[in-house]
Amino acid sequence: MSESPLEALLERVARLEDAELARNLLHAYAEILDDPTPEEVAALFTEDGVLSVPAGDFVGREGIIAFYRDRLGPGASEKRHFLTNVRTRPLEPGLVEVASYFVFTAREADASGLGWGTYLDVIEVADGTALFRRKTITPHVNTDLVRGWPAH
Repeated sequence: MSESPLEALLERVARLEDAELARNLLHAYAEILDDPTPEEVAALFTEDGVLSVPAGDFVGREGIIAFYRDRLGPGASEKRHFLTNVRTRPLEPGLVEVASYFVFTAREADASGLGWGTYLDVIEVADGTALFRRKTITPHVNTDLVRGWPAH
């Protein structure tokens, strides 16, 4: 038996709302990274969320806090993050995959930096709240403006 046009429309609207909440989570992540605390970043993940980076997987909020505490500690540069080419794909009700590119600028005492890469996120949406279930960060370039990014 097929669903009614109204049921189909309601399911479509729910998928669109989930996708928009997921997209807004990426914005919140980028905004928090501009003036972060490890706890604020980890609060964007589910309790059992996974942060996957080239150095390995960091599981649960405590693992994610430890990762960001190591990267955001003394001597960390001031950064601004930008997201581009955001694509959402519903996986199932309440679960959205979001792929995007990121770019960041960095400012240190004696250098200016630039970097970019990709995010691939699985985002859980429940009761109007979106949280990362899994965030995969794949850096492509991280350089300063003197070295640049030559092809070799």
